[in-house]
Amino acid sequence: MFNTGKRGSGSGPSLKPRHKSKGFLPLPATFNINSIRSFQRKNSTTIIITILLIWFIFNPLHLLNNIFKSNNYKDYPKPHPLTSIHSIETDSKYIYPPIEHAPLLKELTVHKLIKESRVRDSNFPEIEKNVITSLNSFDDPDPLIQKQKEDEENAISNLSVAKNAFKNHDKVIYKPSKNQNYPEIIVVSAVDFEKYTLDGLTKIVQNRVDYAHQQGYGVYIRWYQEFLPILNSLSFLQLKEKKKWVRIYCMRAAMHAFPESKWFWYLDEDGLIMDMNIDLDDYILASDSLRPVMQREQPIIPPNGAIKTYKNARPENIRLIITQSDAKVETESYIIKNDSVGRSIIEIWGNPLYLNYPSFPFGPDSALTHILQWHPFILSKTAIIPARNIASIHNTGNIGDASTDKLHYFDGDFAATWSSCESPARCEKILDTYDTKLKASIKKQ
Repeated sequence: MFNTGKRGSGSGPSLKPRHKSKGFLPLPATFNINSIRSFQRKNSTTIIITILLIWFIFNPLHLLNNIFKSNNYKDYPKPHPLTSIHSIETDSKYIYPPIEHAPLLKELTVHKLIKESRVRDSNFPEIEKNVITSLNSFDDPDPLIQKQKEDEENAISNLSVAKNAFKNHDKVIYKPSKNQNYPEIIVVSAVDFEKYTLDGLTKIVQNRVDYAHQQGYGVYIRWYQEFLPILNSLSFLQLKEKKKWVRIYCMRAAMHAFPESKWFWYLDEDGLIMDMNIDLDDYILASDSLRPVMQREQPIIPPNGAIKTYKNARPENIRLIITQSDAKVETESYIIKNDSVGRSIIEIWGNPLYLNYPSFPFGPDSALTHILQWHPFILSKTAIIPARNIASIHNTGNIGDASTDKLHYFDGDFAATWSSCESPARCEKILDTYDTKLKASIKKQ
């Protein structure tokens, strides 16, 4: 009559509960739900604060962040000049050394403006090498104490004045006052007090200052001899091609001194700006101005080099603007943009491996040629323009046709250069020639 088989055996219907909900025990008579709710309302703030405090102390995300965060980021050093950790701020956008010190610096000789020493190579103890150090390395750690010391020295001797000004010039950086506009373009040069006379040096520096003043630009000028610590060889300044490396390190120093400027134009001491009315931005830097003068599919090594500039290069992507002679890349006049790409190009270009490589016959010119040939990204950011745009070459022979000659100087050109001059006397004579032309053209205006 009744199925007595096992549950779920399939021999008959199984008995199942009518409700699927779980059972629960009845609340005790003493339980008061209103008391619980009142306690929660009164202590909710305390509970939240306690939870947040515990989370702050034992925050697992914070611990994970510390594990994976780079330790080098927070310890990355602050930018500083080449030879010192201290800076001297100026609100003048015309930064140049006291040119009147040139005769005193010649009298001191370069040997008293630097520290020379011989050390053994740690990897090869049997080899000794020369090391050139800036006198800034011997400064007191406290800038105020160092300044007091220098003031005492300067009060005794004009030679001390010149020496201290020489070593401190590396520290000078631009710090505008509140009402000053930051210059967008900086004209950069390096001058050699052993090459040109005081009169010649004055003409070169005054030329840059006059042009920058008329156009609202800044000026940054250094002595060639200031960069001996990075060249680490006195012979570099005696060798024409090796000496060119200062052009790169002077540009890097200018970028440090004017960190917010957009463009930097390096014009070597063997050059003069001949038209003060040309705005460099409208003349060459704006995309619409640069586009028609960019030389596309131009061999890096003229006239028949295998590697050429890109046909589809866009002017808005250009970070480095250079010129060529009829045989190679030239660097007596070049323009670079102050952004991450432009600064990277300067850092790569000035790498000690290139500086000390013995098979670069033309110093930084050869190094840049190598970089453009082997690094397509940098080539894509570089424009080669005709020399007469920013570096017309001094014409030593018969004057040709200005409509077809893209290299040599003709009256009305923007800038003249004479880096191939054979001797200091010859260089100064050419400088005087162009300075006379410039003054005559200014009088006609």
